[in-house]
Amino acid sequence: QPLPPIAPLLCVIAELRLVICRLMGEPIDPATFWQRLNTLRDAWNAERDAEGLFKGADALVVDSGGNNEEIPYSKSSALQMWLLGGYEFTDTVFVFCNRSVHVLTQIKKVQMLQPLVDDENASVPLELHVKDKVDNSANYQLLLEAIKASHAGKTVATLGKEQPIGKFAEGWRLALKQDESLVQVELAPALAHVLATRDASEQGCVKRAAVFSAQLMTKHLVSRIETVVEEEQKVSHEALAEEAEEAFSTPEKIGVKLPADMLEVCYSPIIQSGGKFDLKASAQSNGDNLHFGTITCSLGARYKSYCSNVGRTYCINPTKAQESNYKLLLELQAAAINELRADAKLSAVMLKVQALLKSKAPRLEGNLTKSCGFAMGLEFREASLQLNTKCEAVVRPGMVFNVAVGLDKLVAEDAKEAKSKHYALFLADTVLVTESGKPEILTERAPKDWTDVSYNLNEDEDEEAERTTSNQGRRGNVEIIDQRTRGKNAAQKHQETNDALAAHQEELETKMQEDALRRIQEAGETDAGASETKETPIAYKEPNEVPRVSSAGGALKSNQTHVDGKADAVLLPIFGRLVPFHISTIKNVSKSEEGVWTFLRINFVAPGGAGVAANQMPPEADGASHFIREITLKSRVPTNLNNTFRLIKELRKRVQAHEKQVALEADIIQQDALQLIRTGKIHRLREVSVKPSLGGKKAAGVLELHANGLRFQSARGEKLDLIFKNIKLAFYQPAQKEIIVLMHFHLHNPIMMGKKKTKDVQFYVEVMEQSYALDNHRRSGYDPDELEEEQREREMRNRFNKEFQNFTRRIEEQAGGLEFDIPYRELGFYGVPPHNRASCFIMPAVNALVELVEPPWFVVPLNDIEIAHFERVVYGLKNFDLVLVLKDFKEKPLHVNGINTEHLDALKSWLDSCNIKFYEGPANLNWVQIMRQINETGIEGFYEDGGWKFLNMQGSDDEDEDPEDAESDFEPSDDDDEEEEEDDDDEDEYADSDEESEGEESLDSDESEGKDFDELEEEARESDKRHLRDEEEIPTNAKKKKRS
Repeated sequence: QPLPPIAPLLCVIAELRLVICRLMGEPIDPATFWQRLNTLRDAWNAERDAEGLFKGADALVVDSGGNNEEIPYSKSSALQMWLLGGYEFTDTVFVFCNRSVHVLTQIKKVQMLQPLVDDENASVPLELHVKDKVDNSANYQLLLEAIKASHAGKTVATLGKEQPIGKFAEGWRLALKQDESLVQVELAPALAHVLATRDASEQGCVKRAAVFSAQLMTKHLVSRIETVVEEEQKVSHEALAEEAEEAFSTPEKIGVKLPADMLEVCYSPIIQSGGKFDLKASAQSNGDNLHFGTITCSLGARYKSYCSNVGRTYCINPTKAQESNYKLLLELQAAAINELRADAKLSAVMLKVQALLKSKAPRLEGNLTKSCGFAMGLEFREASLQLNTKCEAVVRPGMVFNVAVGLDKLVAEDAKEAKSKHYALFLADTVLVTESGKPEILTERAPKDWTDVSYNLNEDEDEEAERTTSNQGRRGNVEIIDQRTRGKNAAQKHQETNDALAAHQEELETKMQEDALRRIQEAGETDAGASETKETPIAYKEPNEVPRVSSAGGALKSNQTHVDGKADAVLLPIFGRLVPFHISTIKNVSKSEEGVWTFLRINFVAPGGAGVAANQMPPEADGASHFIREITLKSRVPTNLNNTFRLIKELRKRVQAHEKQVALEADIIQQDALQLIRTGKIHRLREVSVKPSLGGKKAAGVLELHANGLRFQSARGEKLDLIFKNIKLAFYQPAQKEIIVLMHFHLHNPIMMGKKKTKDVQFYVEVMEQSYALDNHRRSGYDPDELEEEQREREMRNRFNKEFQNFTRRIEEQAGGLEFDIPYRELGFYGVPPHNRASCFIMPAVNALVELVEPPWFVVPLNDIEIAHFERVVYGLKNFDLVLVLKDFKEKPLHVNGINTEHLDALKSWLDSCNIKFYEGPANLNWVQIMRQINETGIEGFYEDGGWKFLNMQGSDDEDEDPEDAESDFEPSDDDDEEEEEDDDDEDEYADSDEESEGEESLDSDESEGKDFDELEEEARESDKRHLRDEEEIPTNAKKKKRS
């Protein structure tokens, strides 16, 4: 049914969107057009027989005239927006034939469609015809001939129920009607079938619309109603509906970060109370004032033209019968949602609800609404896909439904007021049908449990009782039982929340163990515990490759040492012969002098030596083999030994650097070539910088969006390509309390940026100066210059935020499956992440736990986390630590230290909502030792022995520990088990996070190897420098961190 109050607005918005898109130069996406056109053609070919959905149609015709302000939704506009990615053309005719597609429209729209003709994805010829401003008889004849040439050319499917508007549409309809050789059939039901299924990008739009609807209901409309009730204001239903419509222009005020220009109203919000209820979708809010009894609210939002809906009922001073009926309604709606499974019939939903109501409360059968909802999408209400007993259509994955169940014309016999005697109960949610499993409720952010929708207001008529009652929470003669009129027992609800949390955590523990064992079965046990062995180094493959002549030109002497840098070998005189040793077999070398003798001592890699790991030995090594552990050479003339000592050290450094580089690039995968956009508009983001920097120094540049990735080009000409396939997670963080606005990409496989390997790339812009002169005194708050400067900073911040947000939206549209994640600032907390020495603001996101401002960054994908463990959770302590154990047990657990205890409950709730099992204990654990023992035991054996359950019991002997002794501020440790190796490059801003930030350091790597005296001296000096920096950074009164 038409919705007159909102129809003119929707029509104007649709026309404005076309004009804005045309002015902005946004092209129609060819890939989307041809993909969806092929979907339409496939459905047509599958159902083209006379008994099918298309009723034997030989051609399909979709025509549109001018705007009809009384009808906001139509099949012609829905099909156009579906094919053209949001565009809606007026005065246009689409003719779909078996071997071609014809479009008759205005010249400007033909120009917009022209890029689709020669696109590589084109499956059939696209014929574009320009509409004549005066007479289109010739054009009409061309279209009729195309129809007759398609298949048998006798039956054409049209939208006959849509009335033509304007001379162009009327003329086409007349020409089609006058051709007596063509039989017309109705196309609308078939199009409804095709448009009912949503692809991934469409589902994303529906989800965003549903989130906005739920937030608007909860954060705005319900809050406003509560204020009206508290202050006993007289506000009409129409006024409340108008206020809700105005909130569409400022989505950020209700905590939704969506562009306002992409949001529209599906219909004017419906608010009803005072005994006058109409549960139809076409109902309207009347001019009566809000009555403080039963209140029904429903509203719908569109995002990029995709619809959503949510409806709730709120009860003030309810009776027991109302509570019982509402809880029954919850069961009915849950049963309806549960029936929306793939391959089920739509009629089964209503039949299930009726059967359940008959078994629970047969007296209410006459009060049930005639249907349980309808399908939604580009049209708010799909008449041919209703959840009633007559619809035999089949549910398919990707379909979206408005599941709306209500009980109307109910009577409260014990009501004290006449307006409260008659009431209705109503619930509506937007539901997405998934491939398998339960349907997904997209508007679940709007709570609907009885405790969330019921309000208790106690009227105190006795003045004496009123004087003895606390005035807190009292307005007029109404006592508010709890915050904002909610009659809840806070302590009881907190206990219920904790019980539910504990129950869900028990389920997660079982599920976690099953998932771990399944991973073992999938990966196989063949590689479990296998240690990596090095290939046997070979200096010379043939005897004739051994050098006979020195680099100086003379013959090699058999009583002198010689270093062959080309073969990475050292030739030592043994029993009158020069014996070659590969440089990798030498552990270290030292030189000393005693009297007239100079001694050169060479230590070799041998079993049993200090710092020699098993994987350093060649595969041929076994228990029966003999090894040379060391060789000492002496000479009265030190020239040769001194030269050999120097060359061995230089050769070892060069070989070790090469091996380090090879290991660094071992997991680097060559990205696909970037497919540049040669024609059409290239979206660019200017004045951006990149981290890590490409040339060692910061340089701004331009970020371009291309067909399959991004290209950054600095002012110095350096280029960086990022392919969409290699992007694992993408984040957008606006500049709110920070000085930068950024886009951050966490990659599947690392890439090389300059000489550094990284899995994180960030593009950012500084929106204000990072520093200012300390000697500048702050001017008055009314200083015009300072006010102007603040205004300029705000404008710059808003401009860059807008530019980055628009660019991320274009990336999502171009990449398809890529979606940017915005961290939840309201859930953020301060803590010291790994690889960083300072406290940073860490924020949870949908897919990760991140800190993206202070490098080295902290990005932990939630899918990589096995468990979380809270340490130092002791009554009286101000801070606690968080340990994240990754699913790859070879990786070191990640520590976040020094988190304020006020965030403990919020973190627990967030982890539980992400289905991550967590534990807590009073002390810090030695996680290096724990993970080493788990790896030695094997994952399967570890879980058979109880898995992580030991964390529930750890620390039981330390319960009496003095809180003052247990509390500690975070202090970096120099323990070999916990300290990562630091890079010596002080010029790079990521010097101490080169490899550690990737989380790829193996637990079983041996950090000890043979080193000479000079190397040990260098390490000692570096250690002293680190300690000196630590003493300057950490307050002198900081307490030492107690180790378990």
